[in-house]
Amino acid sequence: MKEFIEKEKERLQALFAEFNRQGSWIEMRDRGEKPIRLGLVDGYTVTRVAPHFNASGEMTHADFWLLFKMAGYDQGFQFSHTIKVRRWEQDDTYLIDLDDDRDRRFHAELIMDVAEAEMIKDWKAWQKYKAENKERFEAADQSILEEHIRIAEEWE
Repeated sequence: MKEFIEKEKERLQALFAEFNRQGSWIEMRDRGEKPIRLGLVDGYTVTRVAPHFNASGEMTHADFWLLFKMAGYDQGFQFSHTIKVRRWEQDDTYLIDLDDDRDRRFHAELIMDVAEAEMIKDWKAWQKYKAENKERFEAADQSILEEHIRIAEEWE
C-alpha cells in the first residue's frame, strides 16, 4: 500500500510540475462568492495522499493534501497554505481547478507572457530574490514542509 500511495503522490505532483517551473497565480471561490485572487504562487507540493477503494479493491479516487507557498512566504506563516483536495479538473496544461473539503474552489493558472506582463516581472524578481538568499530559503522550505506535512497527517 505504501508503494501505491507513493506512486499516486508522484502522479499527482506531476500535475504541478509546469506550475512550479513557470510560475502561476491562484484564486479562491468560496461557495459561489466572487473569486478572491490570492496572488503569485511560488510552488505546489503534494504532502499526503489518501486513496479510496470500491468493494472490488479498485481505487475510485484519492484525496490529497496540497501545500502551496505564495511569493513572500519567507515573511511569515500566512503565505503558506495546505488544502485537502477532494476533486480536481485540468482541461489543459495551463490551468487546474481544485475543490477542497470545505466546498471552496481554487483556480490556478500559469502566468502568460502577453496577458500578464506585470506578473512575469514579479515572478522573475521573486526568483532572483530567492536565488540571492538561497540559505534563508533552504531553512524556510524545510521548516514549512515539515509543518505542513504534520498538518496534512493530522487532518481527518
